Amino acid sequence: MENRHTIFIHILVALIAALVLFISIKPLLSISETILVTDAVVAGSILSALFFFLKNIVKYSHFSSLFLRQRLINYGALGLLFVACWLGMEYIILYISFPAGEWEELLPTIPVRIVISVMVYCLIILIYPESSDENSNKQGEDRRKEETINILPEKNEEKAIEPIERIVVKNGQKIDVIMISEIICITAEGDYVMIHTGKGKFLKEQTMKSLEMTLPSEKFVRVHRSSIVNVEFIAQIELYNKQNQLLKLKNGIQVKISLTGYKILRDTLGL
Repeated sequence: MENRHTIFIHILVALIAALVLFISIKPLLSISETILVTDAVVAGSILSALFFFLKNIVKYSHFSSLFLRQRLINYGALGLLFVACWLGMEYIILYISFPAGEWEELLPTIPVRIVISVMVYCLIILIYPESSDENSNKQGEDRRKEETINILPEKNEEKAIEPIERIVVKNGQKIDVIMISEIICITAEGDYVMIHTGKGKFLKEQTMKSLEMTLPSEKFVRVHRSSIVNVEFIAQIELYNKQNQLLKLKNGIQVKISLTGYKILRDTLGL
């Protein structure tokens, strides 16, 4: 059912974009309708394909976990790439399909196409963060319910699991051994975790909850459902907004802190 819904949206947006492009360009140029119709169909088809790729990029990019400035930069760069791909692929196909004297008459319409492509891009961005959230909400609802449990593991579990001294990460043909004392912080990356150290970053296939329960609780604190920090690398705690604190680490990384995580951090630091 979801696939049918997605296909329907792709086709609808492609048809609307093709129609808008045809209506916008027709009064501006005295050119055969065959070229205009072909141009609109090509634009709509390319858009439908880009729509699919863009949706998946947004779905797995986790932009929502970034700070506002980083999010705007990433969305801006993605928008430029989207527009460039759409225009570039369209004109390549027109170049192949029609003689030079005919398709070149469409070059003055580039500003119109840029406006339309930006509007379509914004529409996709508005639609699909919610759609990607829906996919994650299958687990996200449970995660929100378990956030407090994840940050505050039961005492019995803490006693049952012995803290680890090192983490092993496979990197292609290499195996990296990371000592617990070298870890600055750990952030969630979908079904993976990113381990930040002074030597670099290491991606490991493991959940935040399982890793949290094996780390020494006197040194590592789950300050957010997507972040675990080593208290020895904390440089500063700042007020971020009314409900969140901003944690600055000694290596320059900034981490958001939830209300529950802030309470646990204060207890751990003895504040």
